This record gives sequence, structure tokens and C-alpha cells, in this order.
Amino acid sequence: MTKILIIDDDKAVLESLTSPLEDTGYQVFTADSGQMGVSIAKKHFPDLVILELVMPKMDGIETSHRLRELGIQSILVIGPGNDERSVVKSLKMGADDYLPKPIEIPILQAKIRMLMRRHKKNSRNNHTPSIYDDGQLIIDLEKRYVELRGQPIKLTQTEFRLLSILLHRVGRVVTHEDLIREVWGVDSEERLGSLKLYIHYLRRKLEDHPKKPYYLLAEWGIGYRLRQPQTVSVPK
Repeated sequence: MTKILIIDDDKAVLESLTSPLEDTGYQVFTADSGQMGVSIAKKHFPDLVILELVMPKMDGIETSHRLRELGIQSILVIGPGNDERSVVKSLKMGADDYLPKPIEIPILQAKIRMLMRRHKKNSRNNHTPSIYDDGQLIIDLEKRYVELRGQPIKLTQTEFRLLSILLHRVGRVVTHEDLIREVWGVDSEERLGSLKLYIHYLRRKLEDHPKKPYYLLAEWGIGYRLRQPQTVSVPK
């Protein structure tokens, strides 16, 4: 069953969207704040998040970044009016689509079907490695587990997300721009410092000599790549 998480500080909106979506056959979770939404996403890992752009405390932009760090792939932003500024802002922050309020249920359901078809198509075509094992370092994306020489390695959500992106393209260079976009949901040079910092954190945990890395290799001025191991398991 497709799982949908709705995050909106307006409880009337949550109630108005929940019943029609449940009647369609979706499993629906709701949250009235960005913090609660991220907590629910960690526990249930929804297929799609419907996210209000304007919220107090943790707004839609920050919430979107946190959701991308968790690996949430489909985000539909809802917001006040169909003005160009809101649409551009939503797409820049990494949303897959935008829907203005007041929300018309048939249009919402059509957008959900479109995003779910896109997600399934990407999943079918994305025959990417799910396990890295060179006899010393083991990365299991499905179990969210990392081990180095038999010792479990604890990673933060952002560190694991970054490592999983590099594993998906193991042996190939992933540009700074692509890494920033996929980890933080934005395309901004301002995040380059954050990217370098998290690569530094990962090297300290995975490398014997962080200043002379074996696994996390830099292609200067371009991006990073994860060294190709002798054995990589691909899901069948």
C-alpha cells in the first residue's frame, strides 16, 4: 500500500485531505509541524510527502531538506496561491511538484498518481548496487548498516545519505552539484562547504588515513567517487 505523509500546520487541511486519500486506498499519516513530520517520516518512510510551504518554526524549505536527508524521493509542495514566486521557490528547494491552495481533490489525486508512476519507473530503471563489500568495508543500504573490519560504524542521517548516493554510482564521479542537490534538495554553491565537511566526517569514520583516503576519493574541482570494490551485489 502506498504511504502518504501530509505535513501542514492547518489541521483543517489535514482533515480535508486525509479522508479522500484513504478512500482512494492510500495509507495516510499526518503531522501539524515540520518537526513532527520528520519524526513520522523516520518511522514510516512514506512513498510521498505532501508538504505545506509556509509553516512556523520549521518551514517547508527546512523540512524538505530534512526529508531528503532521510531519502524521501517524492515531495509535493502545497502553498498559498499559484503565484510564480511560490512555484519557483518550491522547485528550487527540491520539490517534485507544486499545488496551490485551496486544493482540488481530483487534481491532487492526479498529481499523486503521476508522481507514483514516476517513482516506480525510476525504481525499475535504477538497477543500482545495494551492498558494498570488499572484505573490509560493508555497506548495506537496505538494512542501513555500515561495518568496517567487523565493527559497526554509526553514521548520521546526512552521512548515510551521502554515502548511499556514492554507492549508487560506485566507481564513477558524482559532481558536487549532484551531491548537493540529492542530499540537501537544493542546487547551491553555498552548500559546497557543508558537502566537504560531511566528506571529512565520513573519511574520519571509514578511512585508516583520512588525509590519504582509500575509499572516498576526490576529483578536484569536479566531485567525489567511491572506490569500486571487487564485489558489488545488485538486487535481483
